[in-house]
Amino acid sequence: MKTIALIRFLAWLLVVFTLFSCNDRKAPLATFSGATNEVLVIMDKNDWNSPAGDTVKDWFRQEQLGLPQPEPMFDIINLPRSSFEGNIKAYRNILYAKISPDIQLAEFEFRESPWVRGQKYFQIMAPDRASFIQEFNAHKQEMMDVFMKAERDRQIALNKQKPEPKIAELMKNKYKLYCYIPFGYNVNKDLKDFVWISRETKVDSRGIIVIQRKYEGIGQLQYDRIIDTVNVALQRNIPGPLAGTYMAIDTKTPLVTETYNYDENHYAVMMKGLWTVVNDFMGGPFVLNTVLDEKNDRVVYMMGYVYAPDDKKRNMVRKVEAILFSTGFVD
Repeated sequence: MKTIALIRFLAWLLVVFTLFSCNDRKAPLATFSGATNEVLVIMDKNDWNSPAGDTVKDWFRQEQLGLPQPEPMFDIINLPRSSFEGNIKAYRNILYAKISPDIQLAEFEFRESPWVRGQKYFQIMAPDRASFIQEFNAHKQEMMDVFMKAERDRQIALNKQKPEPKIAELMKNKYKLYCYIPFGYNVNKDLKDFVWISRETKVDSRGIIVIQRKYEGIGQLQYDRIIDTVNVALQRNIPGPLAGTYMAIDTKTPLVTETYNYDENHYAVMMKGLWTVVNDFMGGPFVLNTVLDEKNDRVVYMMGYVYAPDDKKRNMVRKVEAILFSTGFVD
């Protein structure tokens, strides 16, 4: 009898545990769906094909700066609200829009991982399209920033799963940097204050270049000085395919520049633009982080680049960018 009672008690516990688990939003599913750099917009078709939908499209599909050919910041998939159920709720980046006269006041809400770990979910409720557009415009930069950071963090997490151990050891011991460079990269050149690492395939190339210089003054962080320092190092160390050719930052095309705090406590300058091979026709996009490491009395130039003449480059650039932003300084 005691055995039967125990079995019934355990069965009851299992039912209770299952019920609570199904309703506990603090324990969401383990994996999300959707392609990298993609946003699912839940909006009914009549609104999607109106100025409300055009506002969303124009914002998320704006051109990604620093690329040789036009590509959008995000790819967008649209589904009506009636389709938002089941596995669709496991999408990685979601904007849910409900426009209805039943709603009294426009509301904006952000939820972290409502159905899936790492998921980013925004919701805008509005009584009409005009108020939706107003609410969207008030929060559009916040949504862009959250989605961008989420994609970078996801890529960094992937890089940390299978880093190249020999490269990590080199960067830590010689350059005093924690660097999560994923499997498939190789060291092409390692000199006193210069290292060039790349991943080569038959169709594309992705590379990481790290240069360090003794810190002499804040003037080293001026844009022109950064470009000059990097171009001198590239000309000296990365030759092109023919005699008299070499890699360089393309100064004839506009650069996107920004000053910020790298890793929260290091003054830094970020540049995005195009690189070229002087006296040749090769080129592609790059991202350059120039960081002041006062503790070690140096300036570190970390450059990621992509060469993919026949492919889209946005996702590749964001992958090398994730490597740069996951790099930390050894204390």
